Amino acid sequence: MEKSMRYLPYVILLTVGFSVSSCGNNENEDYQPPQEYSADKEKELQEREEFLRLKEEELRRREQMLDTSGQTDTTSKSEKKDSVKTEEKKTEKKEDVQKEKELNTRLDNPKATIDDYLEYIKRGTEGGEFDKNMSEASKLWDNRSVGVFKKNYKDTDKFIIVSDPKVVSSNDKSAKVKVDIKTVDKSGNESEMTVTYNLVPDSKGKWKIKGNTLIKKQ
Repeated sequence: MEKSMRYLPYVILLTVGFSVSSCGNNENEDYQPPQEYSADKEKELQEREEFLRLKEEELRRREQMLDTSGQTDTTSKSEKKDSVKTEEKKTEKKEDVQKEKELNTRLDNPKATIDDYLEYIKRGTEGGEFDKNMSEASKLWDNRSVGVFKKNYKDTDKFIIVSDPKVVSSNDKSAKVKVDIKTVDKSGNESEMTVTYNLVPDSKGKWKIKGNTLIKKQ
């Protein structure tokens, strides 16, 4: 028993020394992170990448929708603008026609129409270009074909305006102009008459000949 007690301090020292040596060896070893922690970080990174990819796709879709919407709005605005311009042009045209009609009604003299008409007849029968002048004369009538004038004046050799045309009556809807004329046919036969022309304004207010009455002089 006494011998065992003598060796006890040495045993304790050896035990403590071994413990210290063991602790020192553990501290010198490289630290290895747990595998479970590393896997979690990798999964989190993948999830973040997938989230960013989905957000980018969503942004692209929104940009495409905005572009399409912008094009549609632009087209719609352009169509509306063109429609407004067309309506404005139609309105302006109607106003211009109405103004022209009112101006012609106020200023156009029915006598001037008869002067032009008689001049075309005179030129066609005496100066040549018969067909052309008969055509121009027919245009001054409200509804009379050129064939009528060619038939009536084909045998006329002279067309004489005896008196200056005179306005008998005139208002916004009708007018009457009287004139004395004399014709000589190619056989030398003379005919003198008083012609009263009835005129009406056309859609633009220009005076046109609607008809006439004539009284032959003896």
